[in-house]
Amino acid sequence: MTSDRSPGADLADRKGECIVQTAVELLSRTGGAEIESATSDELESTAAAAPSLAAAPDVSSADVSIGASGEHLPTETSPSLRPVAVLADAAVARWGRSSASPFLVGEDRSVVRLGAGAAGYLQRGRWAVLATDVAAPEEQASNSLGLLLDRLDRERLRPVFACVDDPEPYRQRGMHAVPVAEDAVIDLTAFSLKGTRMASVRHSVNAARRARISVVPWSPDLAEGVAAVSAAWLATKRSGEMGFTLGRFDPDQLGRTDCRVAIDGCGRVQGFVTWHRFDAGRARVLDLMRRAPDAPNPTMDALIAESLLAFAADGVERASLACVPHSRGALAERIYPTKSLRRYKDKFAPAWQQRWFVVPSRRHLLGGLIAVARSYCPHGLREAVRRNG
Repeated sequence: MTSDRSPGADLADRKGECIVQTAVELLSRTGGAEIESATSDELESTAAAAPSLAAAPDVSSADVSIGASGEHLPTETSPSLRPVAVLADAAVARWGRSSASPFLVGEDRSVVRLGAGAAGYLQRGRWAVLATDVAAPEEQASNSLGLLLDRLDRERLRPVFACVDDPEPYRQRGMHAVPVAEDAVIDLTAFSLKGTRMASVRHSVNAARRARISVVPWSPDLAEGVAAVSAAWLATKRSGEMGFTLGRFDPDQLGRTDCRVAIDGCGRVQGFVTWHRFDAGRARVLDLMRRAPDAPNPTMDALIAESLLAFAADGVERASLACVPHSRGALAERIYPTKSLRRYKDKFAPAWQQRWFVVPSRRHLLGGLIAVARSYCPHGLREAVRRNG
């Protein structure tokens, strides 16, 4: 009898949960007050390739609209700012080099044009929460970061960067950076299923093929089956989907991602994964991973492996299986098993690359963690903690 879960079924969802648990753990140590619940709008990924900035209309670095309450409004609510959002989408698609870059922008983000670059953030209290580094041409990245920090300082917002590739540009500005996770990055120019290290994945792919599971690109005729799989997956989650750098299922957006679908010999959808494009289409990052409760066990392994093989054949240079947070000790492992998560991703033979969490100073570390945790939790921290309890 097949299990209704695979080792990788909850990989993406667990990333946000770990941030939540870290914040809660720190609060318990410091006697912090109860945190107010927060909600966030649905995240819409804009990782699909967009026109280059050179081809986009010239728009000045307009201020993001601010409501009477002082909260930053999503760009979609301000028609005059939509060109700025278009420029931000284009900048991220072309210049975003981090696997978290696709999550810099979206309808729930306040977006800022920074010279040739751009960034987007969620406001949580007096915090501006950014997924990763500013998206900008490499030679202008330092200047664009400076423009962003100056902008946030004028608006009395503290920046927190959830997952950056290089801490040095921030440390040079006196900011505090701590290791937070490692990114599972695969060099697709040399990727194959050969060799001892890939034996487990190779076995899964062969088993899936024997079970007549095939992996195909998403198409509109698969939409109903994909939606049914997602609904079945969500039925197992006590608090639904999360947010921020964790995508949410939106059938209208599947065509904008690089979605791959597992179908059986009768044409029924057994599972799917979504990948976002970044670095001008040269790279992909894994996001949604969902499978039917009765899908064959090798389905998820096959979805990831076949996706990687197809990307390599298409000339994509690298892929990220997303980050694995650092282990927080034996107690935290019982809540969030980072070690088993790393073992699962390690089957695909990635190179593990350090990622960093950045706040203005050491004393801001707890506040920054709470702000990021609130960004992941559309129903508030209290509900997320109940879900994981």
